This record gives sequence, C-alpha cells and structure tokens, in this order.
Amino acid sequence: MARSLALREFQENLARRLANASAQDTLRSRLAFESGNRLWLVRLPDAGEVMPMPWLCKVPLTHRWYNGLVNVRGSLHGVVDLADFCGYGVTPRTSESAYLLCGQRHGINVGLLVRKVVGLRNAQEFSPMAGVAVDKPWISAMLTDHEGREFREINMAALLRDADFMDIAGSGAMGALPSAAPRQAAGQAS
Repeated sequence: MARSLALREFQENLARRLANASAQDTLRSRLAFESGNRLWLVRLPDAGEVMPMPWLCKVPLTHRWYNGLVNVRGSLHGVVDLADFCGYGVTPRTSESAYLLCGQRHGINVGLLVRKVVGLRNAQEFSPMAGVAVDKPWISAMLTDHEGREFREINMAALLRDADFMDIAGSGAMGALPSAAPRQAAGQAS
C-alpha cells in the first residue's frame, strides 16, 4: 500500500512539474526511466503521460512484447513492453511498473511498459558517449550523467515509424489461424 501511495505522489508531483514547466524548460527536459536493466531518456514533449499499469486486454497472435490494449479515458492504446521489444527480457510487473503513454503527440495510440520511472532530468546534465555505436535506429544518442551512468535517448518519432515496432503480428501468426474449412461432425463419413 505504501509503495502505491508513493507512486501516486510521484506521479502527481511529476504532473505538477510538467504543468509548471516553461516552454524552454520543456525542450531541455527529459523523462528518465528504467527498462530492461538499462536507463532511458525521452524528450519531455514526447513523454506524454505516466500512469500505473492499467488492466489490459491481451491480443492473440501478436508478438510477446505487444502486451495488449488498455482503455485510457475511452480510447484504446497499445502496450509495448520496451525491454522485451529490445530483446532484454520481459518487464516484471511490480508496484513501480509504469505505463508511459507516448504516441499521442504523433497520432498513434501506443505506450511503453517500463520497469520504473526515474524522474525528470535536464539535458544539460548529460554528455555524449564518444565512440559508442547505437544498437537501434531509433536511439538518437548514448549519454552519460555526472555519476557515469549510461542512458539511451529515444527518438520517439523514429521509434513510432520503425517497421519492427509497428509490426505487432507474431511470427507465423497467420499460419496459426484455425482453418476456415468446416469440420465434419463426429461419425460422419468422409
């Protein structure tokens, strides 16, 4: 119960800070979160909304990383487990897990399941990592903070255009569909 209250307090504080942020601060601000034992950043205008993981409806014949659909104020939104999508394993559902509603700005009703939200950070706190190649085309930068922790910055527009991200159908999904041929009744001669 205490963790649930702490998450709610954090989210309310984050919402207040977002509402009070100036336009210039918004451009410099990043939302930091953890997913797949890695630290990530997303530009604040792309961060959308952070909420506790809502009840979701599974969608058959999709990749494992596509967790299903959630209803957010009457609109259906897809849920992608970012860690699983990247091949880092399934995100455990805990009281710290969060749903980052990130596609609305780009006209796509999708969000990311993340292990936990770290908080707001200023882009000036980070330095580019020299000589480090990014492993995904939608990662815009590899950065370190003053403590030496590595962060991957997501270019949300590029992620939402990524063919792999948009292809939620599981491999062999079409082949897994039941046959359209009618079944013969038991005892009926063929």
